Amino acid sequence: MPSDGQDYPNDADRLRRGAAQRFKEAELPLAKLWTYYYGIGGDLDEMSLDAYLHEALDIPAVQVTLVATAMAEMTEGDLL
Repeated sequence: MPSDGQDYPNDADRLRRGAAQRFKEAELPLAKLWTYYYGIGGDLDEMSLDAYLHEALDIPAVQVTLVATAMAEMTEGDLL
């Protein structure tokens, strides 16, 4: 783990790009994804989630994890 923290922005960029790509590939409806994400404890509004998934907004790490969890659970469980 780097002591100066310089790699952390790159990690955030990589995670954001990955989430955006998975969102596009899964063709999840934004409203359904947001509802599921919010239901498992997410606290972003739908517009902020949309901005994050279009790589226009950075969000806290815990929210990144919740977005990833929601997408994984929805696509694995066919909750579309």
